[in-house]
Amino acid sequence: MAVLAGQAIAKEYDEKSLRTLFTSQQERQEIDSNKRASDKTEEQVIVGPASVQINGVVKRSKGKSVVWINGKSTMENSTVDGVKVYSNAINSKNKVPVMVDGERIYLKPGETWSEEAGVVGVGD
Repeated sequence: MAVLAGQAIAKEYDEKSLRTLFTSQQERQEIDSNKRASDKTEEQVIVGPASVQINGVVKRSKGKSVVWINGKSTMENSTVDGVKVYSNAINSKNKVPVMVDGERIYLKPGETWSEEAGVVGVGD
């Protein structure tokens, strides 16, 4: 009997009225607008530099590994000049995964990547 009463009450309300149960219509619109704006911000791709060079790597068995990229370290931040550095995913060949303009590339210390040439090693 209680289930039937609950279903009858639920039919009286529509989804839109329940969304504004604790907020006014204007507050709900602001919340929705802010959510859409933040979703768009997260989808934007960070534009990186035209070339990326791995200057050095310190792999630690305990603690955070550090990568020097374009002369700057990842000690404070994993993003350097628009390049996302995955220092926790350095493989056994010391290749460092980095994300540049939405593209993931693997570079060893001394290698450089550029849009024009791709990956170029030391002395190449």
